[in-house]
Amino acid sequence: MRHVLASVVVLGFAILISSPCAYADGDVNFGFGSRAMDDEDSWEPTEDQDVFGVTADFGARTWPLHMAVSYYSSSDEGQLANFPVLGPVDLDSEVSEMSLGVHKVWTVKNARPFLGGGVTFVDAEADVESVLGQADDDDSSTGAYLEGGIFWRLGEAFNLGLQGRFVQGTDITLFDVEGDADYFQIGALIGFGWK
Repeated sequence: MRHVLASVVVLGFAILISSPCAYADGDVNFGFGSRAMDDEDSWEPTEDQDVFGVTADFGARTWPLHMAVSYYSSSDEGQLANFPVLGPVDLDSEVSEMSLGVHKVWTVKNARPFLGGGVTFVDAEADVESVLGQADDDDSSTGAYLEGGIFWRLGEAFNLGLQGRFVQGTDITLFDVEGDADYFQIGALIGFGWK
C-alpha cells in the first residue's frame, strides 16, 4: 500500500512539473499537538499521546481540490502496574500513519481555511517491560481521516495556524486484545506555501 501511495505522489508532482501548470499552488505544513485515542481501555495508560507530522497539499491553480499526502506519528509511555517486589510494568506505545487524500484550501485575504479527508494506513506498536523481561507487539490497519483548520500566510510563504484531525474505521489487535487506533487530535501547524 505504501508503494501505491508513493507512486501517486510522484505521479502528482510529475503532472504538475510537466504541464503548463507550473502555475501550481501548494503547502507543506508541520503539525504538532496532542492526540486522544478513542479506545481508552485498549491504550490506557498511553491513551493521550504527543503527536508530530507533516502534510503536503498541491495542485494546479485550476484544480478544484488539492492532492494531499501526510505522515503522522504519536507516542506515549506509562505504567501498567507497580508490584511490591517485582517493581513497575512499563508500557510504551506508538501510532504512525501515512495518508492520501484531497484537501480544499480557500483564500480569504491572508487566511487559509482548509478541509480534507481520505484514506490512512496506520501502524500501531506496544512495548511492555518489567524486571521479568520485555515483550512487544504490532499491528496495522487502514482507516479514513478527516481534518480541517485554518492557517495564515505571513509574508510571501510562511504559514502559521491551527489544525484538528480524526481517524475512524481502524481495527488493531495488540497482545490478543482487540481494539482500534481511532483518534482525535488537535494542535498547531507551521510551514510554508507557494502561490
